[in-house]
Formats: sequence, C-alpha cells, structure tokens
Amino acid sequence: MKFLFFICFVGLTSSLFNDSSDYQEKKTIVKASELKEWITYIASDEMRGRANGSPEMKTSAYWIAEKFRENGVKPVSPDSDFIQDYSFSSRQQTIEERNVIGIIEGNDPLLKDQYIVLSAHFDHIGIRRGSPTDSICNGADDNAAGTCALIGIAKTLWLLKMKPGRTILLAAFSGEERGMRGSRFFVSNPPVPLKNIYADINFEMIGHSEYLGRNKYYMTGCLNSNLDDMIGEYNMKTDFQLIDTISIANMLFNASDNISFSRLSFADGITQGIPSGTFATSALADYLHSVNDEAELFDFENMAALISHFSDLVIWLSNNKSDIIWTDPKFSRPK
Repeated sequence: MKFLFFICFVGLTSSLFNDSSDYQEKKTIVKASELKEWITYIASDEMRGRANGSPEMKTSAYWIAEKFRENGVKPVSPDSDFIQDYSFSSRQQTIEERNVIGIIEGNDPLLKDQYIVLSAHFDHIGIRRGSPTDSICNGADDNAAGTCALIGIAKTLWLLKMKPGRTILLAAFSGEERGMRGSRFFVSNPPVPLKNIYADINFEMIGHSEYLGRNKYYMTGCLNSNLDDMIGEYNMKTDFQLIDTISIANMLFNASDNISFSRLSFADGITQGIPSGTFATSALADYLHSVNDEAELFDFENMAALISHFSDLVIWLSNNKSDIIWTDPKFSRPK
C-alpha cells in the first residue's frame, strides 16, 4: 500500500447483522486458526516477499485461484481458470504477472447484471538487501491479510449459502507495489462492463487491532461518495464501527487499488469512475514495507470477526436498492 509518504504524520487514534435480515449469521465460519494458516503460508519466508515477476508470485496466484475454486467461486469465463495474464516494463525488463479473478453469481433478476468488486493486492516488495538479520519483507499485513479476506468472504458465503443479489466479483491483484499495475490492467481490460460495477471495496492491512481497537475499521474516500454513509447505516445495527474521523484516510484514497476504479478517465475537470474505498485497520510505519510485517503479530480473532462482518455487509449491499453515488461533484460515473 502506498502509505509511505504519509505514514510518519499519522496518528491513528481517533478523538450481527441486520436484525430483520434473512442472512443473520449464527457463528464465525472462518476461524482465527484457519486465517493464521493461510496468512502464515502466503507471508512465509519461502515466499520471499512476493516481489512482482518472481516465481513466488506465480505460486501465490495459483494458490489463491485454488482457494477460490474450493469455496464456490467460479471463473469469470469458463476458459480463464481465474487467471488474467498481463505484463509491464520496468528498468528495461518485461515483468510477467497475473491477476486472479472470479465471480459469485447474483440471484436477483433485476440486480444480477450489476457487480460489486471485492479486491485486494497479493504482491509485496520482496527482499530488502543489507539487513543484518532478517531481509525478507513478508508482507503479512500488506497485503496477505486483504488477500485472505477475499478467500474468507467467499468461504463464508459458500458455506452459509448466502445468496447475493448483485454478482460479486473477487479480484486479487498483482502489481500494486509497482504503481497499481494489476488493477489498472483490469479496468483497461474488464471482464464485465465497467458501467455495471456498483462499487469496488478494497481490503488492505486488516490484521492489526491495536490502533483502532477491536471491531473497528476505517475506509478511504469517505468524502467522495455515499458509500460510507450506507455502511454506517448498516453498522448501526451491528457491533462494528466504521471510523470516519481519521483525516489521513482522505489522502489514502489515492494509495491503493481502489483508485484504479475511481479514476478511469479525466476530461473537462471531471473524473469518470466507480465509487470505491479501501477498508483497513492500520497504516502506521511500524510494519509498512518492513521486515517486521509478520503474521505472528496479528490479532487473528479480530480479523475473523471482521471477515464475518464484511461477509454480511457485502450480502446486504448486494441486495440494496439504493444507488451508490458520487457526492464529490468532480467525479461522475462512466456512461
């Protein structure tokens, strides 16, 4: 996550389900122990920090694809096998990479041709040479955590037989650490019509609870659309809280893959894009792009509770009849 220019100035201290819903969750499906197993694997030393173009990134992509398949997610097209290949140039080298894309089909005849994108990046920065002890930047919170949230939501919906109204599109992106390369490729080569995307909800750095407290998260871009208001309305009937008093969150709207959706094009002073935001629980320099970003430091119980909550929230949004609109007049939806 591109928090680097802001983090030193941040202080993140801040001055289940709808009772009537058919989707009331009785228990947490994805346990803390399972999350720990997934994240410990993808953020292990053997993955060598998941640098773009590395063999470990390819291994990670196919592991994510298999987890999607195990938990009821389908490829967007039958011949894609979840993988969206692309390449980019860097330092006179061609980097071969891939996104992992899948869908959970919607069930509402009037809404199923609309899409909620749930996204997270799974790349990191690799190995930092010269460290006297540990040189591997494992990228547990940034962003094995967000990646495994996608898998956890898919598993929760699958095992609880929760039926979305709108179609859910799961997108695990590579290339975020190299300028949002994967998400930019995705929106330039979309597997579904961009005008039919209801919103993008991006997950990043949700493994820690010590900054905000348990059952709390923030969203970037709260000043730009009414997405946060809708989530806040939903949360009033839960034990979870969207913290909207973190000023840095407005700047961080530009700092992760959500921005590829919200800035599709620019003309005559207006940005065309899809309302989006990134959910996170921390963004401090303690772990960012650091060898200290290790899974063993997580609050897995809190993360499991958040994934249960996010699963419920996604189903609620997928059936919501209200429009998600830009409240910032400098933005408009694609036609």
